[in-house]
Amino acid sequence: MSWKDILITPVHQWLAPTVGSCLTCGKMIRAGGCGVNGFSQICTACYKLIPWITAPRCPVCGRAVGCPDCSRTGQGARNFLLNRSAVQYNAVMREWLAQYKFRGNESLGPLLAQMMNYAMRAMIEELRVKSAAPKHPFDIITFVPVSEERMLERGFNQSRTLAYGAARGARAPVLDLLRRSRHTEKQSSRNRRQRLMDLNGVFEPLPDAVDKLEEHLLSKHLTQRPVRLLLIDDVYTTGSTMDTCALVLHNICRELGRPAEIYSLTWARS
Repeated sequence: MSWKDILITPVHQWLAPTVGSCLTCGKMIRAGGCGVNGFSQICTACYKLIPWITAPRCPVCGRAVGCPDCSRTGQGARNFLLNRSAVQYNAVMREWLAQYKFRGNESLGPLLAQMMNYAMRAMIEELRVKSAAPKHPFDIITFVPVSEERMLERGFNQSRTLAYGAARGARAPVLDLLRRSRHTEKQSSRNRRQRLMDLNGVFEPLPDAVDKLEEHLLSKHLTQRPVRLLLIDDVYTTGSTMDTCALVLHNICRELGRPAEIYSLTWARS
């Protein structure tokens, strides 16, 4: 290599755009750019496939289309006030989540977390407009736990990853408050009745949940109003998981003599 090559080559390398591959389709894209709406990890074509829920049709569960669950005759009150979700759970989103949860593609974690941050900011704006909620409406963010078997199988809890993505938009701490008392089969293959039976008594507080919650509330001098908690999960199907976990969170707050307002946010709504 000549002295000219030695001097000039680094300049060309610096000026040339770096490239990477889209996390979802593998297409080569320019790395380091801001991407569409800040999503630099995926190509424009894949971003356009995201079925964002921008106008929820059901005011309770946030579904983008007609909701048979919330309109069912005899449907009792939920243990949470409302749910919102980032996207509709279509075939493309199902594949993205499957790649992350079941096929070891952990590089998708930050992308899904960023999508939760996007949805979190939209949820906060909706609450601000509808109910004059404060700029940072949630005191604590927590998440649906996985069993020890699932942790050993996957090595991570996807809902925890999503919770930290939402926390960036909410500016609230993430506290681990819940655990599973037993392992259950995957809920995606179960109908509503089976889900309710499977989840009966499966969630419970962590041994230090009450102390952990009390310590945080005292540190923030939150002693007068209800505790506002946001519960995170990956997919909302019938709402049975969120409702069961929300009941446990209410019980944790009752041990402190505090009422609770519980909301939920999921990555997808089926």
